[in-house]
Amino acid sequence: MGDVNDPFYLVKDEIQATVDKVRGVLERMERLPEGNSERQRYASQITSECESVQWQLEELDRATAMAEQDFMRFKVDANELASRKRWTAATKSTVANAERAARSVLDAAKRRGPAGFDPSNASGYDQGIAAANDDYLNREADNQQLLMRKQDADLDDISASIQRLGQVGLTIGEELETQGKMIDELEQDVDGTNSRLAAAQRKMNQVLKKAGVKGQMCIIVILTAILIILFLIAFM
Repeated sequence: MGDVNDPFYLVKDEIQATVDKVRGVLERMERLPEGNSERQRYASQITSECESVQWQLEELDRATAMAEQDFMRFKVDANELASRKRWTAATKSTVANAERAARSVLDAAKRRGPAGFDPSNASGYDQGIAAANDDYLNREADNQQLLMRKQDADLDDISASIQRLGQVGLTIGEELETQGKMIDELEQDVDGTNSRLAAAQRKMNQVLKKAGVKGQMCIIVILTAILIILFLIAFM
């Protein structure tokens, strides 16, 4: 027997694990009744695994052939090579049988066609498809109508909101116009008051100039006396 670290045995262990897995799936598939959809799924899995294993076995055959040509280089004797060939051949046979069984299931499924399809009643099948399509189109039409009604309602709400905003804008505009008029009137009043104050100031200056210093003193005394009299009247 060769070294367990020999690449052949590493690949052999991997292949054997896959073959054992294929056997288990094959047993589960064969226990299912004909027409079961799981059989088709298992069959697809088996064919995929078998294709991978067959490629690995071909690689092992090439490696064995190279070792057979040079025993000394690969350190493998004739008995070991014969054992490897027997194992490879037996594994190929097992994989081929599993693949044939899986492909027969897939071929039978193709002949049956889609689940529930009866070739003898193709017109009924077509009618069923047409009815299903009509139902789908009717549902879609109803959904579109509901969507359009909802959109119309949303547009009505938006239109009402825009109208309210327009009215608010008009009210604000009128208020601003009124405020502007009031400000203009206030400015006119201020201008008039400033004019009257300026005129009074000019008259006061003229009076003070005419009165001179003594006149100004008299005016101050008179105003002070008037202020005292008003104070006494207010607090008596």
